[in-house]
Amino acid sequence: MDGEADTELQQCRLLHQALRQAARTRLDDAARPLAATDLSLVFSTPPEGPLQARGQVTGGGRSVCFCEAELLDSGQRTVARAMGTFRYQGVGVVHR
Repeated sequence: MDGEADTELQQCRLLHQALRQAARTRLDDAARPLAATDLSLVFSTPPEGPLQARGQVTGGGRSVCFCEAELLDSGQRTVARAMGTFRYQGVGVVHR
């Protein structure tokens, strides 16, 4: 892989992790299985310096959760965004 592809892969991983962590905030059992059913990524500008991902829940119900995440560089510029849909699997309580 080249350097640019490595950077994009790192951004994908950070955004996916932020989305999953946001979706998990609605669960009472951290070990409950969670599956991504849809993931959309948008890269807007090359990052500068260390990256920070922030995710939040935007909606959902008992079995599905909708989340958004943004990736910020060292200048606090948004360099990428993601939207994801997650399906909760198994039995458990979902907090709204």
